[in-house]
Amino acid sequence: MKTVAIMASGDTKRQELEYALGLLKEARLRVTVIDPATAPGYRSPFPWPRERLAAEIGLDWEAEAGRPKHELLEIVAEGAAALAARLCAEGRLHGILALGGLQNSTAGARAMKRLPLGIPKVLVSTVASGRRTFDQLVGTRDILVLPSIVDLAGLNTISRHVLRNAVWALVGMVRHAGGPLGQPRRPVVGTTLMGATNDGVDRAARLVERAGYEVMAFHTSGAGGQALEELIEEGLIEAVMDLTLHEVVYEYFGRGFGYSPARRLTAGAAKGLPMVVAPGGLDFICQWGHELFPDAENRRMIWHNAQLAHVRLSADELRAVAGLVVERLNGARGPVTVLLPRRGLRSFTRPGEPLHDPDLDQLLFTVFERGLRQDFPLKYVDANLMDEAFSRAAAEEMLKLLRPPARMDDWTSYSATASAVAGS
Repeated sequence: MKTVAIMASGDTKRQELEYALGLLKEARLRVTVIDPATAPGYRSPFPWPRERLAAEIGLDWEAEAGRPKHELLEIVAEGAAALAARLCAEGRLHGILALGGLQNSTAGARAMKRLPLGIPKVLVSTVASGRRTFDQLVGTRDILVLPSIVDLAGLNTISRHVLRNAVWALVGMVRHAGGPLGQPRRPVVGTTLMGATNDGVDRAARLVERAGYEVMAFHTSGAGGQALEELIEEGLIEAVMDLTLHEVVYEYFGRGFGYSPARRLTAGAAKGLPMVVAPGGLDFICQWGHELFPDAENRRMIWHNAQLAHVRLSADELRAVAGLVVERLNGARGPVTVLLPRRGLRSFTRPGEPLHDPDLDQLLFTVFERGLRQDFPLKYVDANLMDEAFSRAAAEEMLKLLRPPARMDDWTSYSATASAVAGS
């Protein structure tokens, strides 16, 4: 019989917790309860109270109980995360449901983030709505988040309905789909794209797949690039066709639509993975209408939708951002090929289109020409990044790095084969 966990504070969410517990038992699943409540004098009746959570990370709760509330919350959250990871690794946890307000949501999400991709994770939260960001709740993991609509302060018509949906969603996943990721059947190539580079990257990915590889694409919205870097570190991804570096722009500014604390290009470089890189999307920033640069009217820009604009970087900004990319690539331990599309780094950059600025493009290219390590091939492609010619060039270069010939005299034959795949 499979085991699932419910994580909620038994002092403030007792009715909701017991209601969900009854539903899971009705579903004939084994259930354990993780109770991170920290209220003074509270004694939990559940299997994993705060005392055991503290012990999970080597602490004695009674000795720590005098700490400020925020430090106690950190202890139980970290203890719950360590516990969930251990139970899962031991084959004793097959899914998890967490519920609550901000404190319970963030603690539950931390535990879920320690579990492998594929393990069912359902979070019922009072803060998963409005202007709240989902970053602290989801991050880079496959967490199903369900807004509670009403506060979780006792059972009522709405909360019962929401909790039933959450429980049976978890049950369905545990019974019919859930489980940690298996080993991919084919070598995995990670690639990056966004709407402005989608066609060129997607076409290149399909060509690499035709050569026998699995390609995983990551949307460069901040979370996507962070997920790519994490999966490289975890060993799932064996090569990188990193053709959209838009997130590096937000690293330079330290904020913005696609900001993430992850340092892009670093995991693959450190591991020595084969990398084909292009500066797709490196020439602009997404800005909400109320936060446009003071000189936005003097920059080339388009509106992506009614609220969000794509604004080209200035010359100084472009030099700095390109310099970050070159610096990171120069530290790579494996083979790197850089492709520079002469006719634009994204959509709407062709002659006559609103973001067309070949002088700024050439400025970026010059940073690569002057700064990139001499042993890394730097190749121009006479196309826009969205063009089929660029897609073929990217696929060909990726295949060259993935399947190099055993002997140098095989290179001519191998190169012709790679070109044929990319050109077909």
